Amino acid sequence: MNKGIFLISITLAFLLTSCASHPTAVPKPFKGSSKIFKVSGNGTVKVKARNLKDSPMHWIFVRCAHWSGCYIRCQGPVLTCKSIAKRSGLKISHTITSKQNK
Repeated sequence: MNKGIFLISITLAFLLTSCASHPTAVPKPFKGSSKIFKVSGNGTVKVKARNLKDSPMHWIFVRCAHWSGCYIRCQGPVLTCKSIAKRSGLKISHTITSKQNK
């Protein structure tokens, strides 16, 4: 009985640690980037000169060395967010956009 509980505990611990979330990727600065976006303390890319209160949140999934991939969380127009990722030298795999609650 004790061996069974131990085996289940080890299996559960392995599953919980192997299913970790995707790490965030922070875009690299490029010429003029300080005029386009800023990165908040929690890692969200915020497009400047926009009313961010009404802007949806985008998750731009990019290729990286992590086994489960990485993403950039960006608030602003989706085309601008994708442009920031591309100009930072990141390859986009797909994008998910959250709906605004009104």
